[in-house]
Amino acid sequence: MNTTKIKLVMIGGFCLVMAFFGGKDMLKKGGWPEVPAEVLVVNVECDMESTAHKIVYKTVSTATIPCELVDAFKTVHADKEWKVKQKFTGTLRVGTGTGADAVEATMELNKDGGREPQVGDKLTVVQNPASPTQIERTGTTGARLTIVIGGGLLGALLLYLAFKPRRRAAAYAVAGNPAGDAGADQRARQADALIAAALAKQATLPNQPARVAAAGLAREGRFAGQKTNFGRRN
Repeated sequence: MNTTKIKLVMIGGFCLVMAFFGGKDMLKKGGWPEVPAEVLVVNVECDMESTAHKIVYKTVSTATIPCELVDAFKTVHADKEWKVKQKFTGTLRVGTGTGADAVEATMELNKDGGREPQVGDKLTVVQNPASPTQIERTGTTGARLTIVIGGGLLGALLLYLAFKPRRRAAAYAVAGNPAGDAGADQRARQADALIAAALAKQATLPNQPARVAAAGLAREGRFAGQKTNFGRRN
């Protein structure tokens, strides 16, 4: 197994594993009920990210800090270019009323049409019946389904390419090279004719030295025939 095939198998297997667990998680959360929630507290932080491209690799540096410290952070780490992205985390009251059915849970919030999340916002979440504080936003099933299907198809394709049989190479090996075989046959026939001529000449020579010379010529012809027949396909 060459290096390319090993990489295809590793990446394809990883994609299939991620698709499997993603689909399993999606099926489990697909049964969670939808409940109303209200934002009680909004915490704002800033995600810092810097990417440095090297010759054959890249390094990524990240940090999450209070947004009021962004300028000071950039001053301390002035050797890098930083991208800043706001991150909103909210404390929500999940459920109806203020009794035992309502719990407080934390969840990451997103901007809604460019508007930042505010205290008092109403939204709908899905809640784990076995663990009421575990909640997620609604409307993420479609995106998860796309990721799961895409990852599964990509993994299957990479594994197919890794183990795909090379039919052309196998057929060529079985059929051989017709032009090369024809040339070898012709050289073999020439060698056989040379041996026959040497034996005929040996029979007509009257003295021993000549017969010895003819025998040597015949041996040379046989040796030439053996060399041309080496590797010949019968």
